[in-house]
Amino acid sequence: MKYFIANLAVHAIVSLVFIILSVFFSNRNRKGKTKHPVAYFLPLVFCAVAVVYTVFFTGPRLLDIAAVKSDNYYSYTGTLEDVSVFNNALVVDGERYYINPLRDVPEEGANVKVRYTRYGHYVVEVVVAEEMDVDSSINEEKQTSVTSTEEE
Repeated sequence: MKYFIANLAVHAIVSLVFIILSVFFSNRNRKGKTKHPVAYFLPLVFCAVAVVYTVFFTGPRLLDIAAVKSDNYYSYTGTLEDVSVFNNALVVDGERYYINPLRDVPEEGANVKVRYTRYGHYVVEVVVAEEMDVDSSINEEKQTSVTSTEEE
């Protein structure tokens, strides 16, 4: 959870820097201090970057604050396809999840269970999932008991 809060703070600061740069360059334009014609468009560029960055990175993490505080996570089991170069993201069945880079990550190709937040896909826990044998009698009994309760 500490990494989530630190990550959220860094993303919020980056968004704030883009907004401050946009305001700074628009004030320069308003005062007539801009000398190069391309510099007139810098406020628009920084504003667009701030909006895109907030929508894709900062916003989803802000929406996940309540879920992290109340320990309300989604879980998914699938095959680990790829781990990023910096060890801060992993791909499970085509879906990208973000993880603390100091955490141990299973090797690629492993069947893993991830617990993650809804909007930001921040992974709280990743564990190697056991392969369940569907042909075993215990699993068959559980399956038939679930089926029998659904038919009633």
